[in-house]
Amino acid sequence: MPLRVDAVLSPAENLPPGFAAAVVVDVIRATTTAAYLLQAGAERLLLAGDEASARREAARRGALLAGERGGVALPGFDLGNSPREAEAAAVAGREVVMTTTNGTVAALRAARATPAVALGALVNATAVARWAAAHDSLLLVAAGREGRVALDDTYAIGAVVDALAALTKIELSDGARLARQVFASGDVASILAASAAARALAPVGLAADVAVCARRDALRLVPVLQGASAGVLEFAGAVF
Repeated sequence: MPLRVDAVLSPAENLPPGFAAAVVVDVIRATTTAAYLLQAGAERLLLAGDEASARREAARRGALLAGERGGVALPGFDLGNSPREAEAAAVAGREVVMTTTNGTVAALRAARATPAVALGALVNATAVARWAAAHDSLLLVAAGREGRVALDDTYAIGAVVDALAALTKIELSDGARLARQVFASGDVASILAASAAARALAPVGLAADVAVCARRDALRLVPVLQGASAGVLEFAGAVF
């Protein structure tokens, strides 16, 4: 039987039921940063949907705080949402609690809809495809931007679909086909640079993050959901 693959490209869409696994994509920048935080040696990554929950969880655990609103690091947080900040000297051996405008909300949605969740981006697209290929159905969930479809997330979902097609037989929904077409339509640098998410980083001095987010298959690490409690998701890194 082929692997059934669907893609929800807008956060305004309801997530369909009945899928064995989900991959959440917020390529600029939350899921890219998540992968780099775990690659840099963070003991685990906790995703919280709002600032207050993140602060409570970090205080309870003695964890680092990471995240942003409107692209800018939150006051009093140890880190923002930049993959360039994910260095071993800052995070190795520590737990990190993260909250972002779009990505962490999408992860919470996916965890309510599916039993297995991973965080995907361009930097780990093939590794995520290897993780996904072990399941019989897959839902790809784009975080989007401000409640709407995002070009960068659609492109990255297409990269995961393309990597899956090289590994196993797949059956694609229209959304998954559309994402794959977007992926085939242009090179990563130009597509990401054209996205609203990338353009919004320049005024806040974070344009250099886009080049990091564009490094396809730079990592073999996949953040995989380990558990959830009180609206907080716990992820650990797995190599594929």
